[in-house]
Amino acid sequence: MQAFTAVLIFVAAAQAQATEPIFKTVKVTDRVYALVGALTQRAKENLGNNMTSGFIIADDGVVVVDSGGSAEGAKVIVEAIRAVTDKPVRWVINSGGQDHRWFGNDYFQRVVGAKVIASEPGVLDMKARGLQQFENAHKNLVERFAGTVLAYPDITFSKRHTLAVKGVDIELIESGGAHTKADVFVWLPKEKIVFSGDIVFADRLLGVMPGMGLKWISALTYLRDELHPVTVIPGHGQVSSLDKALKDSLGYLTLLRDGATQAFKNGAFDPVEASQAIDQSPYAYLVNYTDAQFRSNNAIRMAEEVFKSTP
Repeated sequence: MQAFTAVLIFVAAAQAQATEPIFKTVKVTDRVYALVGALTQRAKENLGNNMTSGFIIADDGVVVVDSGGSAEGAKVIVEAIRAVTDKPVRWVINSGGQDHRWFGNDYFQRVVGAKVIASEPGVLDMKARGLQQFENAHKNLVERFAGTVLAYPDITFSKRHTLAVKGVDIELIESGGAHTKADVFVWLPKEKIVFSGDIVFADRLLGVMPGMGLKWISALTYLRDELHPVTVIPGHGQVSSLDKALKDSLGYLTLLRDGATQAFKNGAFDPVEASQAIDQSPYAYLVNYTDAQFRSNNAIRMAEEVFKSTP
């Protein structure tokens, strides 16, 4: 496990309305930085940047992982980059179709002059859910959402793509679906560092979307068995070891799956009954665990998948 140097970046744009920084900038290596945001929900105070993202300093410019949850959120990311390097921002990677992964695209394209890249499934997800996410984000951020415009990536890829930058190898790998249908690994093979986007939740209880639980387990199994990262920069939470990342994400999903499977073996009649037999208390240490409806939704959705997959 690498040693991390954490530097709090207090952003002037947020100081008037927030008593805490939007995120902290964490130096992982001389080239790689994580931007660790709040574990709470989207709000004016965090500009929609309630996620962990980051940036990579190549020889010929900066690569940003995720553009933020609003135009102001994107501006804050740029200010954090400028506190570290004056190299031009050349690329922005959207690691998925959740709003805080791409709602800052317009700012980076129009103001910064960067090119945005995402997977083909990612763009489909953005187009399918973008308007609904936009309305929800506007309600949460109110006046601090001003200037935000939906803007789609300039370039897309299928399955796997190597980014054309100098001095560092960066591979983009489709996960096959995890939290959403379009989550992507941003993989640095020489450093054995992965930006996981919403494939990994650390420190915070993850949310299972309908039909995605078993795919999510497969994506995390690929992370464990094929990539073998030393360092995981998750989509939510602190920079982590692989063991920590797997415990908080794969461990929780496996508990739901195995608990539902056992409940059906014990005679549970339907997914709702099976879900109620799952003991989630080993994960009581995670933020959001106290939300009973949140836990219930996770258990029911996993039980529905197990029920459908059982011969």
